[in-house]
Amino acid sequence: MNKAKKEKKAKKAKKESLLVKYGLISFIVIVISIVSFTTVTIEMSKKPVASIYEDSMDTILIQAVDSAETWFENQVEVLNVFQRSVVNKTENRNNIKNQIKIKQKPEGFEYVMVFWDDATGAKDGGPETYNTRGGISTAGILNKEYWINHKSSDVSVWLESPRESNLGAYTIPLFVKSEFIDDVTGKKVNGGMVGFLELDPIHSLARTFFKTGQISIYDDTGAIRAGEDILNLDNTTHLAIYKKECHLANKTWTVVASIEKAELSEVTSSLRTNQIVGGFIAAIIIIICILIIITRIVGKFDSIKKNIDNLNTGDKDLTRRLEVFHNNEISDIKRSVNTFIGNIHETVKEIGDANGDLNSCFNNVKYNLDDTRNRVNNISNQINNAKEILALQDNSVSDTSSAVTQISANIKSLNNMIDSQATAITQSSTSIEEMIGSINSVSEAVSKMSNEFAELSAATTDGILKNTIVNELLQTILEQSKSLQETNTVIASISSQTNLLSMNAMIESAHAGESGKGFAVVAEEIRKLADTSGIQSKNIGENLKMIAENITKVVESATASTKSFETVAKKTDFTSTVVAEITNAMNEQTAGSKQILDALSNMNNTSVEVQNASREMEKGTNEILNATLQLKESTQNLSVSFNEIVSTVNTTVENTESLSDITEKMSDAVSNISEKISEFKI
Repeated sequence: MNKAKKEKKAKKAKKESLLVKYGLISFIVIVISIVSFTTVTIEMSKKPVASIYEDSMDTILIQAVDSAETWFENQVEVLNVFQRSVVNKTENRNNIKNQIKIKQKPEGFEYVMVFWDDATGAKDGGPETYNTRGGISTAGILNKEYWINHKSSDVSVWLESPRESNLGAYTIPLFVKSEFIDDVTGKKVNGGMVGFLELDPIHSLARTFFKTGQISIYDDTGAIRAGEDILNLDNTTHLAIYKKECHLANKTWTVVASIEKAELSEVTSSLRTNQIVGGFIAAIIIIICILIIITRIVGKFDSIKKNIDNLNTGDKDLTRRLEVFHNNEISDIKRSVNTFIGNIHETVKEIGDANGDLNSCFNNVKYNLDDTRNRVNNISNQINNAKEILALQDNSVSDTSSAVTQISANIKSLNNMIDSQATAITQSSTSIEEMIGSINSVSEAVSKMSNEFAELSAATTDGILKNTIVNELLQTILEQSKSLQETNTVIASISSQTNLLSMNAMIESAHAGESGKGFAVVAEEIRKLADTSGIQSKNIGENLKMIAENITKVVESATASTKSFETVAKKTDFTSTVVAEITNAMNEQTAGSKQILDALSNMNNTSVEVQNASREMEKGTNEILNATLQLKESTQNLSVSFNEIVSTVNTTVENTESLSDITEKMSDAVSNISEKISEFKI
């Protein structure tokens, strides 16, 4: 494997000529290209040549179709111009008849005729026609294509198939629409104009092209109308025939281009030969140009090589540069080489300066690494001592935590006892306060009762006096009711007499007749009043009797009430004495209860102070316990951290050793770089 590589390198090291190498390669490539081009041209020239020929035939056919269509459009325009000269927009029928007779027929037409739809005087019932021959035709046009489509589709232009005329020649009827306003009737008149195209002018559309090519035109019936009848020849194998449709209004005609196949083959061969010869000439010219260009380029690069050899004299002088004489691509390459050498010069110079600094840095790094190694060893020893002290501290913290936990439990028990005591004192204080409240309520009730008994005694005395007065008033009312009864007796007597008088008056009015009817009405009303007074007097008497009885009962009740008031007055005085004694006893009970309440209040305050102190102690104990737990956790974390630090220190020691070895190797490499840089002239 190594031997093959050496042989390959030896071959590359041999002297070689770029002109010969690339010139030979270019010659081979061009020869291969020419051979390939010739082969491909020979094989593929048929299709491109045929395509070119077919394109030219298509162009010839398009020109022929355009000529036919243009000829037809011109004939339509000629007929329209003739129509406008015969039929004005406002016209009358007699003028049109006279104009069509005297007008010269258009060139290319056998004759022209005009008709209007409503002039139905022909034999078939259709319109009569008037023509440039000066006659009137009544043969009829109802069976003509232009008439049928004019009436059914209102066409503007229509072309019929060629037909034989009366004179024996063939013509093509061309119809254009015609309309005008009859200036006599003022009505719009529709009609048409038909020009019979002569076929002789169509022969001018046939023409020849190339050597053997010719154009033929066939109408819509397949009859030949211009040129030779190619399609109906007995033998057409020697011809290449091309067809294209031609549209003339409503008719489709066919344009045929034909040419001898021998001429086509001749043209193909000529084109193929010209392509091959042109290809060879172009290839030879390309070879000569490429050789000239390669010679010039190789010469320029040979000059650059000589200049670079002059730079590489063995003393490695980086201050020398290539000479530049022109301003072209080669000069740009020389400038790029000079720039590259300049960059190398600056880079080598900077590398030399940096290498010196790097050497000093490596010496400092080596010294610092030794000092770091010693310091790391001291840190490792101190960390081991700290770990031992930390283990002892961890044991002390555990013992302290247990003791503080026990103290906290005792304080919690004490708090529970104090809470029970405070609760009992509070309940006793509450009961005594409720009892004092009850005593105060009773005292207030007794006080109110005493006041009410005093008021009751006064009211009783006042009631006795008022009852005596009421009794006296009732006696007076009783006497007055007796007087009212006597008065009511008098009223009853008056009512009886009034009733008697009214009866007498009614009798007298009856005796008086018509003049006494008014007096009879008054007498009747007086009688009714006397009856009403009698009834009311009776009711009043009964009421006065009942009032007298009730007053008698009230007097008896008032007498009994007076005796009752006297009894109540005696009982009230006795009860007032008892209430006064109860009030004194309640006042003494209230004073004793207040003294007990004050003692319980002092005891409750003392219990609260003890309870607060106990809670503060429990809080402090909990804080000590939490602090102890945190200290224990911190000690454990610190122990873990110390272990990590020890591991890190050990790793640092190993890395320091490795870094020291790397530093020594890099220092040797820097020395080697310095030796290599010293070989250059900068």
